[in-house]
Amino acid sequence: MRFNSNLPYPVLNKENDNYLASRFEVEVKAEKSFGQVKLEMFCTLENEGIKKLIEEGNAAFVMHIECPQTSYRSIVKSNMPSLSAHIDDQRLRGKMEIRPFIIATTTIENYTNIQLNDFYRDLPLTFEKGNMLAIAEAIDIILHEESTETQNLPSIITVRRVEKSEHMNIQMSSDQILIELPKGIYDKYAEYAGSRLKDTILATVFTPCLVDVFHTLKEDTSGYEDYKWYQVLVQIFDNNNIPFSQVLDGTVPVIQAVQLVLRNPLEKSFKEIEKLIKEED
Repeated sequence: MRFNSNLPYPVLNKENDNYLASRFEVEVKAEKSFGQVKLEMFCTLENEGIKKLIEEGNAAFVMHIECPQTSYRSIVKSNMPSLSAHIDDQRLRGKMEIRPFIIATTTIENYTNIQLNDFYRDLPLTFEKGNMLAIAEAIDIILHEESTETQNLPSIITVRRVEKSEHMNIQMSSDQILIELPKGIYDKYAEYAGSRLKDTILATVFTPCLVDVFHTLKEDTSGYEDYKWYQVLVQIFDNNNIPFSQVLDGTVPVIQAVQLVLRNPLEKSFKEIEKLIKEED
């Protein structure tokens, strides 16, 4: 969406001279990590009159986000010059259009600003709620489609049946992490893993497995670093801009690391359960 800067009232914009010795510019950073796109917008505003309106709660910084290919739209508002948003990457494709501006959050009557161009000095000015006070240059962010990785989480975890066992067990001393399930449980896993509750089933099995693996690695990584599963875990975190060392030193808690790798398993599970219950009702 393109915003028209030719409005019937003064707007701080680099394309016009409505204000003197003023500027509104932004820097936008985008980072993709574990199925989420994090956007951060940092604003630079040089106009004391508009700054005062923001401080008094009569105006706000706004980041308008739009993805034309998926029709995704979102608006983030703040009275602080830094704004952020987290978006599920499944809702985005192709590119994101970021439109930064400052809007009136309430009706502003008898508006004055010592940095206004002389043309507007003696005119009665009123801004309605939602009117734009400033518009910065639009920013487009190209979303690069990631190629399918040949090495990913499913490729390094194998679930197998164990005839003479009553409990789940984890084996880490091979190129794959082996999850051993008692015969009865394994049969249920095999039966329901592809059902409407597949995410719930996978979370039930994979979550305790990875918690155990990460806790073991926090104690000592020696003896595991040459295995394929260890190298893939390191790759997964590095590809998502989180050094695996932060899991090992506790900067990223184990339970958080597991949820990142499994892409919010609790949320997926409860969505499946909620959908099933609603269908039964």
